[in-house]
Amino acid sequence: MKKFFKAILILILLGLMIFKIFPRIGLYTFIFDRGPYEKIDPPPDEIISDLDQLTPKTKEVAEKFLYACQVQGLDVRITETYRTQARQDWLYDQGRSRDGNVVTWTRNSRHTDRYAFDICKAGADPYGDEKFFKSCAEIGRDLGLNAGYFWTGCQDMAHFQLDTWWNH
Repeated sequence: MKKFFKAILILILLGLMIFKIFPRIGLYTFIFDRGPYEKIDPPPDEIISDLDQLTPKTKEVAEKFLYACQVQGLDVRITETYRTQARQDWLYDQGRSRDGNVVTWTRNSRHTDRYAFDICKAGADPYGDEKFFKSCAEIGRDLGLNAGYFWTGCQDMAHFQLDTWWNH
């Protein structure tokens, strides 16, 4: 009986490592989802919106997302993909130690790991159409993206991230 409980405990710890710890430290990305990224170091106020700066799996899902939105008649524009840590820190400081409205609540963004992208609606009032963002979020969710539209507490309608690449 003692061996049985020990085996169960080992399985639980192994499961935690595989599904919680390894993804958080980027082990799976390092092994399975690396891209040939060029070293870029733009100033923190420069926005990167190139899909090629995302991990290969995130780019693949982002392209499926854009296509699905187009089929539904949603004119989506990618506004930002990869962020350097310097840019993330710069955005975090906005509204706190630097003038402007608060635009992020974290220094630890999936953008810095190349797993996230932001969108807007093309044309006038790019962020004012909640129905547009809800439709996009539903499409993203169907494709396995974590859509910030559905977050409680800190909703981020324009944000999409790939949390678990292995289920695609």
